[in-house]
Amino acid sequence: MPDDVRSSFAPVAQNYSRSTFHAGKRGIEEVIELAEPKPGELALDVATGTGNAAFALAGHLERVIGLDLTPEMLAEARRVAAERGIENVTWVFGDAQALPFPDATFDVYMVRAAPHHFPDLPLALREAARVLKGGGRACFIDCAPPAAAREVLHGVELRRDPSHVQSRTVDEWVELLGEAGLVVERADQREVDWDHDDWMNNMAVPAERRPELARMVEAAEGAARAQLRPERREGKLWHAYWHCLIRARKPWS
Repeated sequence: MPDDVRSSFAPVAQNYSRSTFHAGKRGIEEVIELAEPKPGELALDVATGTGNAAFALAGHLERVIGLDLTPEMLAEARRVAAERGIENVTWVFGDAQALPFPDATFDVYMVRAAPHHFPDLPLALREAARVLKGGGRACFIDCAPPAAAREVLHGVELRRDPSHVQSRTVDEWVELLGEAGLVVERADQREVDWDHDDWMNNMAVPAERRPELARMVEAAEGAARAQLRPERREGKLWHAYWHCLIRARKPWS
């Protein structure tokens, strides 16, 4: 799976430093609201990509470590950090399922738009709990469609990006976090008006494949169609999409 992730994201690294969702103002504000960073704290941004969440956190606490499996993503993050003069972020090559840090290291654990790529999400969540200090916050932002729509979007995701594994519903997230020993404080689902073309652009999906993926959404039936609500606006496909915003806390020993 690491090789799948690298082969998917290495060629499109620069796209993610300017992506509407990943780098946009609203998404950055959500990172801060969820993490509640405080001066003097240390944060870990897992699957940092081009560093968007790490940069958001860097202005509010002592130091951030941005970790990713894709060297090209980390190289783009370093370039952007240098361009912006951000000096309190350290970039580390590593895997969310085997974090290269001692127990009880971080005050904040953040992962955004990545857990659906993790082959073993329960293991990644146990790793999050392990590296957090007592009372530390674990924060998750990821795709979280309702079950019917997920069945349709799963097929689209796999054809858009073969490194996709599985999106989770909010209820599934809450259950998994509890099993990892984390106490959920907030678990919200946000519905988004989704620009299908922009979504395809992030992964540089070839033009010849795009009509097939659009048809998969537009052909949805029953509950899935009612949830997705696909429509064409000036020829472009728009439909519903969903993210979870979750904060959990590691109990004090």
